[in-house]
Amino acid sequence: MTLPLLESRTHDVLDRLLPGAVHRDGLQYYIPANERELNSADPLQYTKRVEGDHLVILDDLAVIVEDKAVALSALSKGGKTARIKNDLTGMVTKAAEQSGRLRELIERDGVVRIHGEGLVDLSHIREIHTIAVSLDDLTSVATATADLVRAGLLDLDNIPWTVSIHDLDLIAELVERPAQFLLYLRRRRNPDTTVMFTAPDELDLFLHFLEAGLWVEPDPEQVRVAFPWMQAPTTGEMRRYREQMPAYITSRTDPLDAWFYTKDSADPGVVKAPKPSSTPSPLAALVDEIQARGTYGWLSIGATMLEGSSTAQHKMLGNSKDLLKNPSATGAPRNLTVPITSTVNPAEGWVLVWWTRPTGHTLVQIKRAAEEHLRAKKYQLGVPRGVAFIYDEDTGALEDVIYNGHIGELTAQESARLTTLKPIEALHGRLHPNAKKAPSRARSSPSRPPAARPKPKRKAKAKKRPKRKR
Repeated sequence: MTLPLLESRTHDVLDRLLPGAVHRDGLQYYIPANERELNSADPLQYTKRVEGDHLVILDDLAVIVEDKAVALSALSKGGKTARIKNDLTGMVTKAAEQSGRLRELIERDGVVRIHGEGLVDLSHIREIHTIAVSLDDLTSVATATADLVRAGLLDLDNIPWTVSIHDLDLIAELVERPAQFLLYLRRRRNPDTTVMFTAPDELDLFLHFLEAGLWVEPDPEQVRVAFPWMQAPTTGEMRRYREQMPAYITSRTDPLDAWFYTKDSADPGVVKAPKPSSTPSPLAALVDEIQARGTYGWLSIGATMLEGSSTAQHKMLGNSKDLLKNPSATGAPRNLTVPITSTVNPAEGWVLVWWTRPTGHTLVQIKRAAEEHLRAKKYQLGVPRGVAFIYDEDTGALEDVIYNGHIGELTAQESARLTTLKPIEALHGRLHPNAKKAPSRARSSPSRPPAARPKPKRKAKAKKRPKRKR
């Protein structure tokens, strides 16, 4: 099928950003036409046929994209409020409506009836993102969706990322790995990000993401609502949340322009400008290895691992080393569990588990035990997704990576394992509820450990030395 220009360019860019994904372009699917069909919850009974531009599926991830080849007026680009409202309302709210109905269908039914294809099972999808791609460069109005939210024209739970095809193409050139793009998509579509950050254009926001992470502190009390087993918020968490203020991201595109206009130059006299990049990630090699293995869920696993600060990532990297350096005296496998809960949405929670395989245990045995443990731990914590990393105790090599997105009831064997798990309170010392903020470029290594506590002063007061005269 030959796609129109915008649809074709969008497909090509997403293919680069999400390698190996399954694309459905120009799809027609069925939704309920009335309350009766909705209540039937049977996609075969839906009779209203609607259109969508792109549905991209990669393992547990779905990306829904609507193309909007609507030119923005010169007055909108100049910041005229009335024209911004007219142009953006027509484009963004329409895209939100169209992408939102497909997202709702996937979340509610877990299956979509696509015209000419039949029922498509999407019950394995655990993460959905919506994007509105414009043919026009959106410049300063690209980040004006906050105004639409405040005006009640957009629902906080259904804000598509609005981006021009030109900016999307540039972002595809700048990202260092697909997991980094998914992390940006998560941060960019966070409802709080829309309100907290304002910038001249989309590329300024993306460059700020490379520099500082585009991180917004979640409300600690709402995090505890999502994960009620967590300990009460600390004073530091509450202070960081209260003290953060809306920020205007000034233009950061000069280095980008310098790189863009020199990168393809054949003139030997032209000095090639460096490509904008992010702070090196301690987990980058592991994220790349998981992608190279083709592990199911490699993209969402990688993005989750990159979410942490450098300190948190170094700690994750050290988990396997700590287990391998301290094997069990009985020759039993060892494991360590870390929940990822820096969100107010329980559907975004993760459980990460590190396992070792000692001599005398087959990989099949350890995989079975790790899968049962992972499912039971997710069930105990009420978290939908998890991953287990299995390391060989003899060689220290990563042997396998196991993704789990099961959200149903446990089997009898998995339920029995619940009784062997450590209580939730034992995890509190390992939680990283505020470890996602990116470090400054000057510090890519972990922070120094806290200094030892000073010894208590003696009761007898020492005599003060007289001050020297200067």
